[in-house]
Amino acid sequence: MSTDAGNESSNQSSTGAPSTTGTPLLKSQDLVAGYIPEVNVLNGCTVHVEQGELVGIIGPNGAGKSTLIKAMFGLVPVRGGQVLLRGEDITGARAHHLVAKGLGYVPQNDNVFPSLTIEETLQMGIYLRPKEYGERFKTVAELFPLLEQRSHQRCGSLSGGERQVVAMGRALMTTPDVLFLDEPSAGLSPIMQDSVFEAVKTINDSGVSILMVEQNANSCLEISDRAYVLDQGRDAYTGTGRQLMEDPKVVELYLGTLARIAT
Repeated sequence: MSTDAGNESSNQSSTGAPSTTGTPLLKSQDLVAGYIPEVNVLNGCTVHVEQGELVGIIGPNGAGKSTLIKAMFGLVPVRGGQVLLRGEDITGARAHHLVAKGLGYVPQNDNVFPSLTIEETLQMGIYLRPKEYGERFKTVAELFPLLEQRSHQRCGSLSGGERQVVAMGRALMTTPDVLFLDEPSAGLSPIMQDSVFEAVKTINDSGVSILMVEQNANSCLEISDRAYVLDQGRDAYTGTGRQLMEDPKVVELYLGTLARIAT
C-alpha cells in the first residue's frame, strides 16, 4: 500500500467520516446513545452510507458496533446527535416507521422462528402489504433460489447459514433502500461464513445499500466499499476496505497477525 493511501485512512479518522459532495443516503452525526440512563455506549459516532454502498463496521468487543445500528434503527435510546435518511431527521423514530421509509434490519440472534416455514417467514416480512407478497417473493427468490426450492421447510431444520439467508430474505420483502446487518457470520463455520458473505454481496449487487457490523474483520473489509473502525463508541478510523486492511496502525491495533498474513 502506498503511504498516501495509508495517510488517507488515518487522516479521515481525525475528522470522522470523509466528506461527500451531496447528501448521503443515510448518516449518523455525532451519535450519543446507550441502554442504561447516563451510561453511553456511543460517544459521538459519525458514519454515513452512500447510495449503493456496502459499508462495514468493525472494532473490538464493546466498541459499540451493534449499538450503533440499533440506535440508527430506533432500538436504543439516542441522547445526542442525529440520524438522517436522505437528509431527513429520523432520530428515535419507531422501527415500523423506519421500515416504511426504506430501512431493513437483520438482528444477530433469534432472527427467524424455528417453527415457521421459509414461506411463512417471508410472509411475515410483508404482512402489512400482503397483496404484494407474490411479486416480492419472486424478486427475492431470484436472488436466493433456496427460498423457493425449500419454501415449505421449517426454519428450525436449516443450517445456520441458511437461516441467515432466510432472515435477510425476510428483510428484503419490504424493498429496503438500506439494510442493517448485525454480525451475519456470528457462530457459523468458515464455510457457512463464506456463503453468508456471498449472500451479502448478492444483495448489495442488486442495488440495496448495506451497513454491516461484523466481528470477522478481514472478511468484512474484503467485501466492503468503505469501512469504519469503532473504538470506545467513536469512529476511530475510516477508509476503503483495502486501505484499512493495509493500514499498519489498524492492523496492529485491531486486526492482529491474521490480517498481516491475509494481506
